[in-house]
Amino acid sequence: MAKKKAAKTQPKYTAYNPFPTHVVTRDWEGMDKLNSELTTQVWRMRAKDPEGLYRSNQSGTWHSQDNFLEKTGDAGQKLKVMFAEAFGQWGQLHGMKSDGSVSINMAAWAMLYSDRGYAAVHTHPNCHVSAVYHVSDTTEKQDQIMATGVPVRSGDFEFVVPDHREYQLPFMQLSRSAVTGFQAGRITVFPSNLAHYVHPIIGEGERITIACNGTFLPPKEIK
Repeated sequence: MAKKKAAKTQPKYTAYNPFPTHVVTRDWEGMDKLNSELTTQVWRMRAKDPEGLYRSNQSGTWHSQDNFLEKTGDAGQKLKVMFAEAFGQWGQLHGMKSDGSVSINMAAWAMLYSDRGYAAVHTHPNCHVSAVYHVSDTTEKQDQIMATGVPVRSGDFEFVVPDHREYQLPFMQLSRSAVTGFQAGRITVFPSNLAHYVHPIIGEGERITIACNGTFLPPKEIK
């Protein structure tokens, strides 16, 4: 009696993503009035403090103090609510409950970019999550193609992962960087330890953003 051939078993294949990096964007509509007021406030603050702070800002870029939300009245308070909501949505991706038991400490500042201004590669230490709100962009929107083949626009926001080797293969996605476009009314939320930078502004006009750091506090009991 002929022996039956043993059925070939297929190896079990499991893909893991143990360290996800969530970058979230949210676009608010009807922000013209708020953005106009924020723009006025940024120029007013710059007039009072023309030197500003020096951090990641380079060349023609002005960085305000870290109390922007507290110093800009109703506009700042509205933006604070928007930041808190965006941070909460990001936190829920990591298991945080949406019952309001977690509060967030925030510190925000304005960035005003003009011709040749940019932000060098940096992270935001001593906090959990960060966000950037795009206020206005009156600069020339010049498209450029990087050596890697990635299209970028002057003033684009780019994230990089320095410890990830990059291979330039046309048939695989192995890039260590990701670009999020600029759009007024958009909040981009990301983990604070994720390295990022802003491509240089080219031409006349300004690009205004409000950046914010968030620190999650221990949950409180909901009565």
